[in-house]
Amino acid sequence: MDSEKISAKEREEAKFSLGAATLYGINAVIGSGIFLLPQDIYKGLGPASIAVLLGTAILTIMLAVCFAEVSGYFGKNGGAFQYSKRAFGDYIGFNVGFLGWTVTIFAWAAMAAGFAKMFIITFPSFEGQNIPLSIGLVILLSLMNIAGLKTSKIFTITATIAKLIPIVAFSLCTLFFIKNGLPNFRPFLQLEPGTNLLGAISNTAVYIFYGFIGFETLSIVAGEMRDPEKNVPRAILGSISVVSILYMLIIGGTIAMLGSTIMTSNAPVQDAFVKMIGPAGAWMVSIGALISITGLNMGESIMVPRYGAAIADEGLLPAAIAKKNKNGAPLVAIFISSAIAIILLLTGSFRDLATFSVVFRFFQYIPTALAVMKLRKDQPDAKLIFRVPFGPLIPILAVIVSLLMIWGENPMNFVYGLIGVVISSAVYFIMKGLNKKTLKN
Repeated sequence: MDSEKISAKEREEAKFSLGAATLYGINAVIGSGIFLLPQDIYKGLGPASIAVLLGTAILTIMLAVCFAEVSGYFGKNGGAFQYSKRAFGDYIGFNVGFLGWTVTIFAWAAMAAGFAKMFIITFPSFEGQNIPLSIGLVILLSLMNIAGLKTSKIFTITATIAKLIPIVAFSLCTLFFIKNGLPNFRPFLQLEPGTNLLGAISNTAVYIFYGFIGFETLSIVAGEMRDPEKNVPRAILGSISVVSILYMLIIGGTIAMLGSTIMTSNAPVQDAFVKMIGPAGAWMVSIGALISITGLNMGESIMVPRYGAAIADEGLLPAAIAKKNKNGAPLVAIFISSAIAIILLLTGSFRDLATFSVVFRFFQYIPTALAVMKLRKDQPDAKLIFRVPFGPLIPILAVIVSLLMIWGENPMNFVYGLIGVVISSAVYFIMKGLNKKTLKN
């Protein structure tokens, strides 16, 4: 009995505090996107992409506050899956959860591919070794995850602090150098030939949004936080606010220093920092970016398997997927997640995986925004730490803008989403049939 109490106490201490959870949230967002995609962000609109960045940050905050409110109803893992299940029932919840787990695996694969790309930028002698580097990282982090949350937590927090040093340094330098680079913001709108304004805005927003995805990670691993009903909403809002400010300064500083030469640079943020402080800037940003994407992969290795395990915990996937080892790690879910990520790395590029993971994240965000209104109606007396202001206005705006983002990137995304729902629905009804047979026996 005493050993069980000690074990429970140790497991609680291994969980994230509010400060650690906020750092985890920052780590879950800041990764490869802000370093690897400046060209894609700039090319469609030129300096006007900074306005789209601001708009995308506002959209992200609208979605984040929806997650912050609904997370207050729960104290366990699952994120959008749990919210949709509570608000709309098992069928909708399973579809959101199953597709969500799939998408987070795609996102992890994209981030592992991003790690390999950044590693080669930093150490060019490894050119051509993208796949071995990315697969090796997935395997290493999966083994670390199997060793338990405490090990992963220490490395994640350390990586987050380390990667923030060059990012904050670049951001502070931007405040001093941006005035000298104001000519590079003229003309402000530089529309790419052969494109229309709405299409350019949509495409740019999708690339920018890749840099923001991950803010919902805290809600998915809520069960790994201390006092999650209070700390998860605070950590979500704190982390996304910090990230939004840093991103505006990083992209603004890069445009100010490089202007249109961003399009000919292999490492725009690094080159911009060189213009600010000299050759040391390239190494600071390169090492910081490499630490950043490594830390992000660490966070994904914790979150992705626990998404699948949360669905299995609710009896909607085979119970074996949620089974934990002595260290509290969902062993089968880790194996499935890492195996699929490795297969994706063998078949897809960083940019393809990144675009797919961004677009289909909206199929997680939309049900969560809708769940805000449904849970308010179902549980009007719930005592929450945070509520989204202005009634239903922000959740409704979040849904509308999300739908426009999906359509603007490619209208066929709705068809792909429908195909995903058909597949996940089939899995749901198969599982439901198997569960009925088990109960009869």
